[in-house]
Amino acid sequence: MRLIVSDSLRGPAGGSTRLRRNASVESLALQQQARWNPMGRWRACIQPGGCIYKIYQVLTYLPVFIVIAAVSWGYYAYIVQLCFLTVDNLLQRTLYILFFHIFMLLFLSSYYQTIVTRPKKPPHQFYLDNEAEMELAACENDDFRRRDAVLRKFITRKDLPIRTKGYDGIRYCDKCKMIKPDRAHHCSICGLCVLKFDHHCPWVNNCVNYHNYKFFLLFLGYGALFCLFVLFTDLPFFIDFWRFDFKSGMEFNKGKFQLMFLIFVSMLFAISLLCLFIYHLWLTSKNRTTVESFRAVMLETGPDRNAFNHGIRANYREVFGTNPWFWFLPVFSSEGDGSEFKTRRDAPLTYRQSTSSPGQCSYRQTDETSELSNGVHTSEYEMRHINGNAVRSLDEICKVPLSLGNGVNFDRWTASKKCLGLTATAPHLPTRYSLLASAEEGHLLDGPSDSEDSNGEDRII
Repeated sequence: MRLIVSDSLRGPAGGSTRLRRNASVESLALQQQARWNPMGRWRACIQPGGCIYKIYQVLTYLPVFIVIAAVSWGYYAYIVQLCFLTVDNLLQRTLYILFFHIFMLLFLSSYYQTIVTRPKKPPHQFYLDNEAEMELAACENDDFRRRDAVLRKFITRKDLPIRTKGYDGIRYCDKCKMIKPDRAHHCSICGLCVLKFDHHCPWVNNCVNYHNYKFFLLFLGYGALFCLFVLFTDLPFFIDFWRFDFKSGMEFNKGKFQLMFLIFVSMLFAISLLCLFIYHLWLTSKNRTTVESFRAVMLETGPDRNAFNHGIRANYREVFGTNPWFWFLPVFSSEGDGSEFKTRRDAPLTYRQSTSSPGQCSYRQTDETSELSNGVHTSEYEMRHINGNAVRSLDEICKVPLSLGNGVNFDRWTASKKCLGLTATAPHLPTRYSLLASAEEGHLLDGPSDSEDSNGEDRII
């Protein structure tokens, strides 16, 4: 059933009133259709706002309820059974209670911030406007080149800070109708593109992303510290209980069994949280997300696992901020806005023409871009001239055609490390010449096109 509203229903607002009336009529028609159609009723239940969808939303908090229940039971077991009923020394009891509450407060506050800090939408300039949407809609589904050209045109027009791309072109989200910012990914559970997406964690029922990654790290660290504190302070009393009361068969307080279970629960959570904490500390030192640890970031020059690695200090400063007073507190202090990240290729490396022989190029690193502490070089290239041609990047250097004589030409030439004077630490510089076009007469080459001599230097036979 579908109701039609004529143009005579227009009010003073004209077309806008008509659109609102049509929307309400369509909603009424859908409700009537769902009433008489079982499949329509089922779809209405599973869609956002439906009864099944609401039940699902409640069930997603089940892991959070488990954590809260475990902490609540642990509070009773530690404070009541251990501190008040087992520990006799007053000073020891006071210190146990004091540090227990400090660690628990830091853990719960970080956990709370990780849960409630929801991912925010990317800036509006990344969303396609009407012009770009119309151009993109005109592209055929299999016309990837035209589609990529439309997206590149939009990026240039909006001056978007995009430095990465996908393996098949520009990173575009069909669901959100937007250019994905660097390091952003679409989360099917949250239903939006998440800035600096790390993973969707069921234990916090939230996406771990740019806005709460610091809270997530503190949650793992304080959680592991909290569990280790409970484990090692409870362990001596558990050993005494096991050696004397339990094995001798003497009557004892049944509440001491809770101390035994407290040991196993705290040990289980401590191992899990500590392993995750160490892993994410390593990721932070490399400035990677969980997604980037499994799939390298794609730049214009190719895949690079260390694309955002600026050194350990700079990497941690990006997450925790520059103010040391906020580093260990669950308050937001991360740098940037989550939509723009500099790659290690942003700092300039200079290419200049060699004076030894024409056609050769050499490499030098500017004072501003000295080698980082972890041995990683930056690689953004200033304007230089090679063979009289102005070049801006390594890609343009590689496109300079060279003639080696005897009719042998390179349509695309890839510079070698020997030509550039680089060490093995410089990333992404191939060590071979690619021969794409040969002489008019065949069989000019007696051997392979490129190989290594006894000294390990690249040459053409």
